[in-house]
Amino acid sequence: MILRLNMRHAIPQIGIRSRQSTVDDSHMVPAQLHTNNQQARSNKGITQSRIDIDSYPSRQAYGFKKMGDFARENAQRGISDVQSGTSRHTQQAWSVIENGAKRGNYVQQQAEQKIYSDAKRTRTLEAQHIPKPEITAEPAQVVGEPDLGDVTVQIDAQHYASIKITPGSAETYIQNEGFFRQWVSQDKYDIYA
Repeated sequence: MILRLNMRHAIPQIGIRSRQSTVDDSHMVPAQLHTNNQQARSNKGITQSRIDIDSYPSRQAYGFKKMGDFARENAQRGISDVQSGTSRHTQQAWSVIENGAKRGNYVQQQAEQKIYSDAKRTRTLEAQHIPKPEITAEPAQVVGEPDLGDVTVQIDAQHYASIKITPGSAETYIQNEGFFRQWVSQDKYDIYA
């Protein structure tokens, strides 16, 4: 049974409602308009959120190791296993040469002794702590300073101008809140959740 870490996320969405300004009533003599317009800028931005997951310690506890770690742990063991295997096979060959011609079935006796010795050997289980994956999260941040701009307007108009204006508006709202979920499933990834 292998536990699998499943993750699902959605990115937050921001919606904007806006309404243009309208002139409802205008009774005026044409005016002379002089403007100096430097538009304001928000200069705001959002940094990306970041999530780092280091699952190597837990994978290593299950035996899924990097090739470098695996090679370091098993290099010396491989050499000693080859040497002991060569020595054991040489001793068995000399034993068969010296005892093979004697009465009885020497090869069968040796095989039975090996089976009995393997069966008597005590088997042990080792309980080991499986560390959790290390998760580091860096949330998104709003950065930047607004530029208020400069709008200078000079109007030369008659004193009896009558204008009714409905100002425009803009509203921002969170359309969908983002989420990040994680859960554990057994033996397979849960791709439909």
